[in-house]
Amino acid sequence: MTVAENKIRITNNEEDIDALDKRVTKLETEFNLMMGKLDIIIKMGRVMVGMIAAGLGLDLGIEGGMI
Repeated sequence: MTVAENKIRITNNEEDIDALDKRVTKLETEFNLMMGKLDIIIKMGRVMVGMIAAGLGLDLGIEGGMI
């Protein structure tokens, strides 16, 4: 292999590495966004479970004659 061929290969490798770096950065950003959305969904689920539990507790209290 000549020096010119090696320079071309190095240039191509650098371009590939730059493209991969951009893709990895994009994936990291999308992952962080997805984790944020998942966290919000989990918190909303906890609130809904709390509301359902409170509603059931109130219903059982009224039916049981505690109130």
